[in-house]
Amino acid sequence: MILTRCISISIDNGVTLNQTKTRRTLIVPNQAIATYVTQWTYDSHNRLIEMIYPDEEKVTYSYNLGGLLEKVRGEKSYGYDYITKLGYDKFEQRSYLKYCNGAETFYTYDNRRRLSNLAVNSGGASIMDNAYTFDAVSNVLSVANNASLPANGNAGGQMSHTYTYDGLYRLATATGTYTGADNKSASYTLAMGYDNMHRIKSKSQHLTQDNVQFNGTLNVGYDLTYTYGSEAGKKFQLESVKDVNYRTEETPESQQIENGHVYTYDKNGNLVYVNTSRMMKDGHKDNSVGERKLIWDEENRLLSVDDNGFVSNYWYDADGERTVKTSGESDQVYVNGVFSGGSTNTAKFSLYVSPYLVANQGGRYTKHIYAGSQRIVSKVGDFASYGSDPRRIEYAGANTDGLSVDYKSKYAAQQQVIKDNYKFFDVPYNGTDNDNYADGEGFCCNDGSMEAAVAQARKAQTRAVSRSFKDPDNYENLQFFYHPDHLGSSSFITNLDGEVVQHIEYVPFGEVFIEERNNVWNTPYLFNAKEFDEETGMYYYGARYYDPRISLWMSTDPAQEEYYSHSSYCFSGNNPIIYIDYNGKEWTDLDGQVITDTKNIKKFIFYSKDFSKQAKVQYNDGIKKYGAGSVAMSQTSTTQAFSEDWKNMNGTEISEVLIMTHGKNQSILVGEGQQFTATGDGKTNISRSPAPNIQDLPQPTGNIENAMLYMYSCHSADTNPHPHGEGDHQQGALLGSQRPIAYVFAQYFKFYGVQGTSESVNYHYGLMDLFSPSSDYLQPYPANGGKWRIYYNSNNSLRKQGK
Repeated sequence: MILTRCISISIDNGVTLNQTKTRRTLIVPNQAIATYVTQWTYDSHNRLIEMIYPDEEKVTYSYNLGGLLEKVRGEKSYGYDYITKLGYDKFEQRSYLKYCNGAETFYTYDNRRRLSNLAVNSGGASIMDNAYTFDAVSNVLSVANNASLPANGNAGGQMSHTYTYDGLYRLATATGTYTGADNKSASYTLAMGYDNMHRIKSKSQHLTQDNVQFNGTLNVGYDLTYTYGSEAGKKFQLESVKDVNYRTEETPESQQIENGHVYTYDKNGNLVYVNTSRMMKDGHKDNSVGERKLIWDEENRLLSVDDNGFVSNYWYDADGERTVKTSGESDQVYVNGVFSGGSTNTAKFSLYVSPYLVANQGGRYTKHIYAGSQRIVSKVGDFASYGSDPRRIEYAGANTDGLSVDYKSKYAAQQQVIKDNYKFFDVPYNGTDNDNYADGEGFCCNDGSMEAAVAQARKAQTRAVSRSFKDPDNYENLQFFYHPDHLGSSSFITNLDGEVVQHIEYVPFGEVFIEERNNVWNTPYLFNAKEFDEETGMYYYGARYYDPRISLWMSTDPAQEEYYSHSSYCFSGNNPIIYIDYNGKEWTDLDGQVITDTKNIKKFIFYSKDFSKQAKVQYNDGIKKYGAGSVAMSQTSTTQAFSEDWKNMNGTEISEVLIMTHGKNQSILVGEGQQFTATGDGKTNISRSPAPNIQDLPQPTGNIENAMLYMYSCHSADTNPHPHGEGDHQQGALLGSQRPIAYVFAQYFKFYGVQGTSESVNYHYGLMDLFSPSSDYLQPYPANGGKWRIYYNSNNSLRKQGK
């Protein structure tokens, strides 16, 4: 439960401060009930100026004359300037950052304000010197860390990546090479395949390492082939993945293992079951290699995961943010097939008090210091350095008039949830109930569990590392500073002395490529600065969980109705090099601009396969004109598909809509009443084509009042019937009323104007640059004469016509 109090304070100079104090009581199932108090103070501009953490550390924020954050300072046993200086250029983009451990970060931008260089100096050496190159539409083509090699025994090194993209700017291939100290080297290659619905069809990733994990060579890789459901409503859900993989040490020869994964989803589109099979050497298929089962609640939040008997459980608050994670194995002993005993361990937990503090078993906790939304420092502590015991602080709502909270019943209910989850998974539960939630020994100290014992060992090791500091102040020096890349991913972690204690490199979709550790604490916040759950191999993004190996979300997008052209399971538009999904709901560009919400779409393109090349030209032109994420495309071949996509077209102030069809695909265009069809003898029949009446085509959902509709379809502007010759097809572009389709569309839809072409298909390929919504006069094509296009205003008047 959360109890929040907000007050306003007026100080002598007339400035009003707004103060928020939150008391939060959380239940750790089978462990304890703990309460944490946090306080924030904001100025009259709603800027955070002071924050008091539950362990009583006070962090203050200072701003420059332009209102931008300049300094972050913390005080508890000592005072620390976590950020001693933040600098900005004239565009208010960050140009300089200095931590109190001496690490400095320099940001350089090109003329288009794209990050061209990111350099970090720490401990008297350059640890990161990332140089970025881009194509004309701001796709990242390469990233190269040109920092000098570290001395032997130290973490870090040089890393370079190169990327290529397909015509729709989805990541197609990637390569990377790493060179580190002690003769370490590694490389990877990645090749992706997609279909025209933006579904991943194949993923091939291969890695080679020398002297990284051990003295020798390690070759690992896999080739994934994706199959999707064919039923309505399941076409974006995985049906199966063929997984051919290998892991070979010391020798280049590899022995491939062929696995198969079969996927099942619930009616809300949440993944609920994965069965893994394996083709054995003798040719038979073993269908019981592995199982993953998942439970979701009515709000599509993941509640529990069973990986072959290892069960993880999750709880959330009213805002959908995760508050508790527990996990543990269940061991059973059978004698002659009869169960004779066992144990279930549920002691391992993470308690998410807020984004600023996370507590773990054995009394450990980690504080996070932020600059805006960026985590800059993590500090490790335990009960010796905490202050007030969270188990002894008054529960939230305990003395609030008219409010009664039965925490004992809530504690028992959450204990039962764990048992129910084990029962649902058909995993025996042999745990011991801890009803003494007031003391909760496993919460603060060693309760005999393996997890608590490990935590105690880490504390002893931590004290040894910090032996030069006086107890209980030693934990104030266990500070770890983040040095992320352009995606926010943790690349280097330095300690209070500026030494690199953790170094991570990634392959494009978030799997760890290289990781070097030299510390008693290692950050779990990795790719995109999101927490990696080691128990499941998934990243937690807030609204959803992401599996980097298959590069897909585990559930549908909570805002899927607002997204036009991508699968609801698609991660960052299949371009994770320039797009970031901060919360599982929307992806942004590197400037933080939301681009997948179709309200930002300015140009829509509906095209048949005949116009694939020309559609890509129009797509590129739209990106240059309106910016990244402003163009949506849909390959359309049936009236039903066109009608559905047309209905779902969404956006604010749409500027352009294109329909590009030819041949039998013209039947997607809707006429009014009877339509002409070719008979093959130069004559026509007035009969129904496969297209329905135009009244059956729904009104678009976007704002089209100021948009131009361009119809790149042969004879869509003809004023007389023009049947095709022998061997041609049935099509709906010719109207019995002898009114061109461009006219009919202008009549039924409220576009600003509609343009059609009366050219034959042979000329379509030269018309790409001749349409202009700002020009009333239309140039004829070809230039030396020929048939003209016609243009209708939204009031259906004929604007221009040629002959």
